[in-house]
Amino acid sequence: MPLMRCGPGARSGVRRKLPRSNRGEDGTSNTHGGAREVYFELYPVGASMKVSAVDGATGTEVSIVGPAKLPQAELERVALNKLNYVMNHKANETEQSAPAPTSGKDGKGWVI
Repeated sequence: MPLMRCGPGARSGVRRKLPRSNRGEDGTSNTHGGAREVYFELYPVGASMKVSAVDGATGTEVSIVGPAKLPQAELERVALNKLNYVMNHKANETEQSAPAPTSGKDGKGWVI
């Protein structure tokens, strides 16, 4: 993995693009194609590692911080789980916040 500078505050980072499946507990996919691109950025900060996971389609980003001694795959797994949680939470919020249909043009009902 090539290392690259990722901003004035970051020491170094690794950016990887991985196709990841977003499967639910019942085995069905909650994305259109069954797989999606997730970008991981890893930043060492002292004895810790900051991992950012970004969904390629929506741009949704989450970050976690864990011990740098953990394997990279484990840190990425935790970041991916958090990304799935946030995206599912956002999907549930948009379903619940849909406005109720109104019966009249002004939203006050019909006058009979």
